[in-house]
Amino acid sequence: MNKRILEIIAYMIREIRETSFDDIDLQLIMDILQEKGFSENEISAAMVWLVNHGETIDRMSKTGSSAVPRPVWRQLNDFERTAISPEAFSYLFHLRELNILNDDDMESIIERAVNMKLPKLDIQDMQDLIVMVVLDVEQNASAGYFQFTANRLSH
Repeated sequence: MNKRILEIIAYMIREIRETSFDDIDLQLIMDILQEKGFSENEISAAMVWLVNHGETIDRMSKTGSSAVPRPVWRQLNDFERTAISPEAFSYLFHLRELNILNDDDMESIIERAVNMKLPKLDIQDMQDLIVMVVLDVEQNASAGYFQFTANRLSH
């Protein structure tokens, strides 16, 4: 598993928001994702995540997307701004708006980003960190599902 699964999840959630839940053609979505270069294993892993987070999908399909975004609940303090680039925070906020992340996930990711003490997390680093939280990497790593690099985070 890797951050490409997060891209698939984001794509599928956008499709769910733009289409009535009853009108979603999963086979068409899977075909489009394969044309974009995603493997069947990546698509399947994303589908498993979506099934395991069905309450989120139900909430999104029932409420739909509103013209007014959820209010900003969190701004970075000075210390956090030195650890997280504006682009990385923007990406994190975007996933929150898609309901891939909830407020607790977002807070956990910000806290982990600061505690990593990297010079400044960019979008790539943020994607790796989000994957660790969203896909429960720490729990699945103990089962041997992930490979780690020596320099940064899981891929």
